[in-house]
Amino acid sequence: MTAIVASIGGLSFAIDDTSANTLATMRGWYSGPPKRDDTDDNPTSDGASPVSVIYKSARTITVNGLLSSVSADAAITGVWSTFAALQSDGKPSPFTVTDEQGTLSCLVSVRTNDIEPIADGLAEYVLQMTARDPVKYGLPRTLSTGPPTAGGGLEFNLFDGGAGGLLHFGVNGNLGRVTLTNAGKARVWPSLLVTGGLTTGFFVQRLDTGQVVRYDRVVPDGSTVSVNFRTGETLIDGLSDGSGFLTRYEFFSVGPGESVEVQFNPISGVSGSPTAAFTIADGFW
Repeated sequence: MTAIVASIGGLSFAIDDTSANTLATMRGWYSGPPKRDDTDDNPTSDGASPVSVIYKSARTITVNGLLSSVSADAAITGVWSTFAALQSDGKPSPFTVTDEQGTLSCLVSVRTNDIEPIADGLAEYVLQMTARDPVKYGLPRTLSTGPPTAGGGLEFNLFDGGAGGLLHFGVNGNLGRVTLTNAGKARVWPSLLVTGGLTTGFFVQRLDTGQVVRYDRVVPDGSTVSVNFRTGETLIDGLSDGSGFLTRYEFFSVGPGESVEVQFNPISGVSGSPTAAFTIADGFW
């Protein structure tokens, strides 16, 4: 069996016989996230009101084991200090697990990082984290396209002679499309980064459902607009709130095993070489 290795903030914990920092138990990672208890009892009859969907709560992950160093002095200034300082700025960070399935990660907030020294250079630890997005993600992929362009390309097969029997005329156009794929078992939401110039904005459309996300504002050359389809956060150049310029916000996801085609279009004119880059990762429970 492949060793299970968990990592956060530059520290790694492993289930094997060679790692200095051991992983004794890990709760909440291999389990599915808890379901919300939205039961609404019928006031005058048996049972409860039906629901169409039961949503999942945040994922709580708890790991514990041993932190090891060559001496108490080295531990205090080294691994113990690093462990105690996890997320000292309060910002969530990735918690990653590598096993036989590969490498998956969640964005977590550390709730508890307790250390109890038990011997010279040796301490027990408990690390509890909350993943507000309970999906575990594989490695992200980015797929990019420019706007649609016309082309006069033609490939003509003169005879059954393979590549040597082909005549090429002109360059093929660009449809301005990308294909987003989710090979996991949980629904995922892509993110989008559009780079200008676009004189009046842009829109993207999931072709099979017709869902549209439209941004009505100039995107100058070199400027960017990012859109997180899960949260709706829209930022101009990574700083300013641009959500007020979304005139359609039919944010779409990609379900387990789905592969969907997405179209990128300028609303009107372009300058330079505008691009739309979608980032997506396989999702797992």
